[in-house]
Amino acid sequence: MIQLQGQAIYVVLLRELKRYWRAKARIISSVAQSFFFLIVFGLGLGGFIGGVGSVSYLSYLAPGIIGMGLIFGSVFSGVSVIFDRQFGFMKEMLVAPVSRSSIILGKILGGAVTASIQGVILMTVAAAMGAFAPSIALAVGAVAAVGVMLLITGGFVGLGVALGSIIKDFHAFQLLSTFVIWPLFMLSGVFFPIDVVPRPLQVAMLLDPMFYGVELLRWCLLGSGSPLLGPLGWLISLGVLAGFNALVVALGTYLFSRTEV
Repeated sequence: MIQLQGQAIYVVLLRELKRYWRAKARIISSVAQSFFFLIVFGLGLGGFIGGVGSVSYLSYLAPGIIGMGLIFGSVFSGVSVIFDRQFGFMKEMLVAPVSRSSIILGKILGGAVTASIQGVILMTVAAAMGAFAPSIALAVGAVAAVGVMLLITGGFVGLGVALGSIIKDFHAFQLLSTFVIWPLFMLSGVFFPIDVVPRPLQVAMLLDPMFYGVELLRWCLLGSGSPLLGPLGWLISLGVLAGFNALVVALGTYLFSRTEV
């Protein structure tokens, strides 16, 4: 039976937030990488492509680049499990009179919040670059987008924690997580619509949970998504993403509960 303790969850969450705030280089580098993609592809390639449907290429690209910042920040937060194991802090947490479920939930929430902060920064930068037309609908959509960011990051932090629970070497984690992240990112529809690619690639994109996260961000920030999913594409994307979250968080919790130090 899963036992959750609010104070333990809060303490672990607060620790993750403090670690993130103190790592200024991590914040700057992650935002700078995504900003580089916005500049080079959004403005450079966008000048050649023109637009996608009724929006400019920069507007089409921006939700996907925000998603890139979210997935990279989320999965790599799982490395904290390896660091805690190597430096002995994991042992202190595991011998404390709190459930492991509370510890892992605090880590997942902490990773989700910190990665979502990066997403909010990127959303603000994209808006300043003119990716989104100012309107009341955008203001409402931006608030909804923050909730979507937390939903996206929660699942991928769970994935990172699952990897960190079974991998003990930092370099192996980095290689494996990169091997996982890039296909998920490239197949998320960030650079091209799913409607214009060959059928085998469409199937691969539909199997990518990040595709549905990017779709939800586009619905929030642009007011529309892929015609392939229809007018209820946002609801389909929400359902798939919620199911992915439940599955991966449960897997991460199970693997973490079996962690030995």
